[in-house]
Amino acid sequence: MNTHMLWGFAIAAALAYVIPGPDWFVVLRHSSRSRADGLRAALGVQSGLMVHMTVAALGLSAVLLASSQAFTVVKLLGAAYLVFLGVQSLRDAVRGRPAPDTTDRSGRIWAQAFLANVLNPKAALFFVAVLPQFIDPAAGVTLQIVVLGVLDIALGALWWLLFVVITVHLQGLLRRRRARMAIDGTAGIALCGLGGALAFTSRP
Repeated sequence: MNTHMLWGFAIAAALAYVIPGPDWFVVLRHSSRSRADGLRAALGVQSGLMVHMTVAALGLSAVLLASSQAFTVVKLLGAAYLVFLGVQSLRDAVRGRPAPDTTDRSGRIWAQAFLANVLNPKAALFFVAVLPQFIDPAAGVTLQIVVLGVLDIALGALWWLLFVVITVHLQGLLRRRRARMAIDGTAGIALCGLGGALAFTSRP
């Protein structure tokens, strides 16, 4: 693997983070409440990517995407979970405040972000369809997958840290009731829409 391939992959991975998706709206919703919540959500997202990297290195992602039944099950579970998160966000937007939290907040936020990422087959698709384009077949494939996966996760950590910091700087505005309702409403609509789109995603 040469330097040009590493830079090419870094650019592709950075673009994947910057383009809004399920992870984007999950982290936004929590980081607009507090820095700690945003970082927990970001940690959950990156933990999910570590799962995708591991299964890709083991060759299981390719098996998942090759099986119509397995892909459909994961796709529908992921779609249902995104819609579930979207409905929660819309409910909070209507109420004008978050619902009372009776569970461990830090664990719940991490789990929401983790599941949203793990149950998204498009994240697995990145490791199966995009990442291999930057691998030298003449070298150790598994090691290269791990190296590129670690680079992807490191870039993601930097992106989410910047994302959370920017959101925290805007908290004075974001904590106003109307702004809070707008964020929850936007996140809810986006998550429901992304869940619906995921449900109709065809197997590559």
